[in-house]
Amino acid sequence: MFVTRNLYQNDEKWKNTKLGNSSETIGGWGCLLTSVTMMLNGIGYNETPETVNEKMKNAGGFQGAFFIPSVLPYVWSNCAYRDMQPCETMPAPIAQIDAAVAAGKPVILQVDWNKQVGIQTHFVLVKEKKGNDYVLYDPYKYSGDGPDKEVLLTSRYKYNGATIESEISAVLWFDSYSATPPEPPKVSKVPVPADKLILYAAEDDLALRAEPSVNGYLWKRMLKGTELISLESKTAAKAKIGVNGQWINVQDPKGDQGYVAAWYVSETKGQPPASPAGTTPSTPATGSPTTATPTPKPLPAGALAFYPIEELSLRSQPVIVPETLIRRVPVTEMLVSVEPANQVIPKVGVTGQWVKVRDTANKEGYAAAWYIKYASGSTAQQSAPASALLAGGPLKVKATAEGIALRKQPIVSDATLIKRLPLGTEFTVTEPNAETKIGMNDQWLKVKDPAGVEGYVAAWFVAR
Repeated sequence: MFVTRNLYQNDEKWKNTKLGNSSETIGGWGCLLTSVTMMLNGIGYNETPETVNEKMKNAGGFQGAFFIPSVLPYVWSNCAYRDMQPCETMPAPIAQIDAAVAAGKPVILQVDWNKQVGIQTHFVLVKEKKGNDYVLYDPYKYSGDGPDKEVLLTSRYKYNGATIESEISAVLWFDSYSATPPEPPKVSKVPVPADKLILYAAEDDLALRAEPSVNGYLWKRMLKGTELISLESKTAAKAKIGVNGQWINVQDPKGDQGYVAAWYVSETKGQPPASPAGTTPSTPATGSPTTATPTPKPLPAGALAFYPIEELSLRSQPVIVPETLIRRVPVTEMLVSVEPANQVIPKVGVTGQWVKVRDTANKEGYAAAWYIKYASGSTAQQSAPASALLAGGPLKVKATAEGIALRKQPIVSDATLIKRLPLGTEFTVTEPNAETKIGMNDQWLKVKDPAGVEGYVAAWFVAR
């Protein structure tokens, strides 16, 4: 069961507040916003739809009225957004939803709120499973609704067969890093050196921590390209850049200070970090410098490289039982898929999916796909380039949000808008090597829509 307090988008306190960067209101279109607010409160925060609306606006979390869930971790660091899984044309993944709900994890569902043709999108938060139905925290308050009234999914939303398998048209998967956000430590500010060194986040989700450790209090997560000022001497900081296990004391653009992983920062914006001259890769956790390195099997063309988003288990089989555990993989260690990329890409970030990988000691096993992210969006190919995946036909992606914008340029503004297209619209990708952008925040894809119109779509609003 997921426990939170009921909130309603059409509450008099905020129903007339403008939603995001639009003329729409929270009362009319704020179901996802309100469901997310209830979710955040369930993992330890104290928010209202109005406060979440304002914070997400400030963080770039809206495209007009459209809410961008992938921005949430940059504002609420205890929140982990895993994926949006469309299932309009197939049965909903009930077993995965049940497992998440049983574990007390938040799950938001997309349902159809009226009997008109097509999906009239509405979002609800799952409270618990009851028989073959779900009890909901419904963000829209109907007459008679209240915290003491039980709302069942198929009793209220029954326009597509009245079963949970058919009524759910998409699932948004979330998690949290702890039951409640820990209390922040008290720290003293460090003066900025006169001879300051500017660094840049080389990855999305770069963590700013209170101590130089993955266990240090998490102040915030930052986007790729965020400018940072080193609070250490140039000599000391430069010696650490790109080195696994090293941390650099920095200050972000808002003046907040903490430590960042040195292997995720660069001196050049948009470029991966370069290891300092004379350094060598760190020894794998499972081996030693004198251990003979086994001869690895050839990787598939376009093999993808990943990092864990938190410590994960490498397993002999894709089953979570003690007998399958091979070893624990730290967040600093890169894994490489040994499955073809076109099989791996649809799994990444999806709860219940597994990827067969190889670790730095050439040990192969299975990693939970919902605990990995792309390593700089690059591949670890040995022979054919990743674009070889397109040899069997053009890459196709589908819109995972209603009203996805097709734009003249990869910039969110009224001037660049060509048209808006419905959920499920299939696009043909017209740029090479685009696979690793799919689903990524702050990335764009050049595409052609079903009518042959070319333009750009936000990569975080599409999926394979």
